[in-house]
Amino acid sequence: MVEWRRERIERTYRPGEGHEARHGMLSSTLLRLIREEPLRERAVLDVGCGNGRLTFALAEEAGRIIGIDWSEQAIEQANRHARSLSLDHISFVCGDAEQIDYGELGPIDLVVAHLCMSDEIIRRAAAVLAPGRCLAFSTLHRDQWKESGRSSRFAYGERDAETALTAAGFDPVYLEAEHEVLFFTAAADALAYMEALDLIGKWKTDSRWKGFLAYLERGGRELTIRARVTVKARRR
Repeated sequence: MVEWRRERIERTYRPGEGHEARHGMLSSTLLRLIREEPLRERAVLDVGCGNGRLTFALAEEAGRIIGIDWSEQAIEQANRHARSLSLDHISFVCGDAEQIDYGELGPIDLVVAHLCMSDEIIRRAAAVLAPGRCLAFSTLHRDQWKESGRSSRFAYGERDAETALTAAGFDPVYLEAEHEVLFFTAAADALAYMEALDLIGKWKTDSRWKGFLAYLERGGRELTIRARVTVKARRR
């Protein structure tokens, strides 16, 4: 049985320090886990590829890569970039990752994802992968921005991830949970930090801002600015 690796970073916010939305950065651990596979011999499916950040990071190593995403704009941008670099072994398809039949995209040897995962995606990956082939992803932990009172629908807790993987027919070979927590000495500092990240407008539209303000009013002075679940699992 694979044990979870857990890392927690805590630091205190300093007014005037630089701001960075770290939760969207590519995971170096995910890249390492993917590159452990013989990519030159593999057809890779990048689920929820967006404009191709992970796809292009693997472009020089993989034999073939297909990216899928629901956003037509992101797919158009990714296809233009691939053409500009003459990357004929890369293609992008617009579609819903929870509805499209991955088998229709051709033989797939490895399914990867960055910040896009659900039980349905895991099941569809299992349906297309042969025994021994891998699913590798890094997605939001349920604790990401937990102080707002809401989590992303693509987020997982440790138990949720293991349950979904084993139910679909995967054996985990690597499990990691990362947390980075920022502490504030005053509520005003927390508000300044959120304003610098340009998240206030977005949070107001989905009710998270109201929840975060209530948390600050109750005396809350910390914020989980990055929480990630990174997984590699092999098809049984």
